[in-house]
Amino acid sequence: MLLILVSTAMLSIDSATVGAPTPDSLVRLVLNRFATASAEAFDSVYPDPVGRTVVQRAVEGHSPREPGLGRVLATDGDRAVLLITGTVHDGTGHGLSTGGDETNTVRRFSGLYEARRVDGQWRLTRQIPFDTLNVIRTQAMHVDIVPGSTTHFVDTLGVSVGNPYGLALRLNNAARIARLTVDGRDVEHAFAGGVLWIRAPHRALSHFVLSYTIPSASDSVRAYGALHNTDAWHPFFNYDSGNDLALLSITATIPAEYYLTTTVPQTETVEHGTRIVHGSSGHPQFLLALIYDRDWRPIETSLGQVQFQTFLTPTFAFSRDTLAAIARREFAYLGKRFGMPTHYQADVEDRELHGSGFAVRMNDAAVSGDHAILLDDPNLGPSYAYAHEISHAWTMNASGPAANFLREGWATYAEASMLGQTYGPDLERAFWERTATGYFAGKRFEGKQSILGNPDNGRIHYTKGSWILHSLNAVLGDSVFDRGMREYIARCGLGPDGYPELIAAMSHATGHDMAPFIMPWLTGQYVPDVDATVDNGRLIVTQTQPDVVFDLPLEVELTTTGSVERRTVHLTTRADTTDVSELGAISKVRVDPDHRFLLRPHWGETVTFALVAPQAKTVELTMSQAPMPATRVGDRWTVTRALPEGRYVYLWRVDGTPPSDSAALAAVKAGAADSTARAGVRTVRPLERLESADAQY
Repeated sequence: MLLILVSTAMLSIDSATVGAPTPDSLVRLVLNRFATASAEAFDSVYPDPVGRTVVQRAVEGHSPREPGLGRVLATDGDRAVLLITGTVHDGTGHGLSTGGDETNTVRRFSGLYEARRVDGQWRLTRQIPFDTLNVIRTQAMHVDIVPGSTTHFVDTLGVSVGNPYGLALRLNNAARIARLTVDGRDVEHAFAGGVLWIRAPHRALSHFVLSYTIPSASDSVRAYGALHNTDAWHPFFNYDSGNDLALLSITATIPAEYYLTTTVPQTETVEHGTRIVHGSSGHPQFLLALIYDRDWRPIETSLGQVQFQTFLTPTFAFSRDTLAAIARREFAYLGKRFGMPTHYQADVEDRELHGSGFAVRMNDAAVSGDHAILLDDPNLGPSYAYAHEISHAWTMNASGPAANFLREGWATYAEASMLGQTYGPDLERAFWERTATGYFAGKRFEGKQSILGNPDNGRIHYTKGSWILHSLNAVLGDSVFDRGMREYIARCGLGPDGYPELIAAMSHATGHDMAPFIMPWLTGQYVPDVDATVDNGRLIVTQTQPDVVFDLPLEVELTTTGSVERRTVHLTTRADTTDVSELGAISKVRVDPDHRFLLRPHWGETVTFALVAPQAKTVELTMSQAPMPATRVGDRWTVTRALPEGRYVYLWRVDGTPPSDSAALAAVKAGAADSTARAGVRTVRPLERLESADAQY
């Protein structure tokens, strides 16, 4: 998982809204509705459905709303460019974390807008991405950290400004700007609602020097702290922009009793009680993180081509040698297949992130919270969280509307590959079964969300996103797939590096256009609903999902009285027919028996779950949906369900209480033989055809 949030590149906005007679009055109208109106009244003047959720959630949470910047930056006939920002306060007071949270909360609202005049009324028509014709090329930062006190920043940015209405950047809302110059001169600027706007001249390269402070998130001096990349502590465009991937350098100072990581390759010295750390990205990156801890014992070593550095306290659950052995194995395996994306890897214990193991990637660092228990889990998941975070190095700088498919989908795909390398192919297959079950569970995604329709860091990128790469690998084979990924990864971070560039790389590797195969997986809200029947010697294969049509090179398994045969059907339309009359009578037809694709399941099994709990008053079974009441017969409680094939982790709630994490893990490791176990894993086999109404997750 990347500790990032993502914003869309561009949002089309409908015109069914209330307008105003002038651009300036439209700005005032939108800001007034943002700050004081009901969600419905705000919706009537602001048509972007994603931005509307900012006010909807503020109203639901009774959070104070404050208007911010409101300016008409340019007008040209019936078109105008507007700057509109606002703040939703969380009520906890100012501070680093709060200011970052406020910046992220309104990132769907605070921005640049195009407005147009139609029938005498001005209305908002679309958001204009901050990076339109603007590029951040370098950032050189000087940071003075005093734990428990105000942090001072001086950031020198090399920026190409190509649009005529200035430069807009996102920045922590709690920042207090002392001075801003462009090419040595003071310049008009404004800051509110997490947006810094600068009246910057149109120029191929200008140098912006920004001096500012941000108060500490804590009033006390603690042994550890952090400026995370989601704290928005230095200026950037958006979390998925390819135009703010810059060469980053930083000089940070902190009292010498603290150790500090810049999450990029670094050196350090200690002078007069101050630790001075110099970090440099080496290649274009975005949004540095700074993490510090008084109790770390940093160690540096070499993993072949990779400089490996650990920042861990003595009580951390895993040793440097344990982490190094896994990291070495992963860099060797993925590096051989896909090339080496970096020559630096840091592992960091971040005690600011309470209660989590390795679950975050920041720049060149895999980051764990203060309560790491597992690096991998071959039993409950299966999963390999530590491998997942290291894998991010290969596509860390993906950008564009589907950036998280390329970041999280890739890391999940690589996680599965490392499970297979470490524990064998059976566990890798179990991983994909679990991921497919997770996609359908709870009905969160199917028919409701697409990859391109969810630019935030949602779970669809981990499930459906990883399956796209898994299917590509299965269809193309390792050699071609690896060649395509190598080409994409080699240029990742050197410019726009989104799904069009991935498609181009895969098309080059295969020798034909891969867009018809890949694009439906990105645009569709449904996965393929493929079925097959045999009628009078003809095999009829159909896809009936409501929206897009997929390009599917399928295998179909046919069971006859004497054998099991397979036929290949390349389904590119709603239906295809193949003559199979030579096989005689066919008793069973299964599509994609090797699970090369994420398809809507039609086969499964009727399963009974049982728990012996004589003292219980109520028992419920939970998987990924609402708890299901169990039926009691004597001391035995049961739940019977028809489930689609897949891998299911289940828990028993007894008298309303689920098992503890440690008890659940112990129960799963012990296996299913214990009738009193409060948790388990059940693999559902494709034994019977399920009617859609019967299949439940």
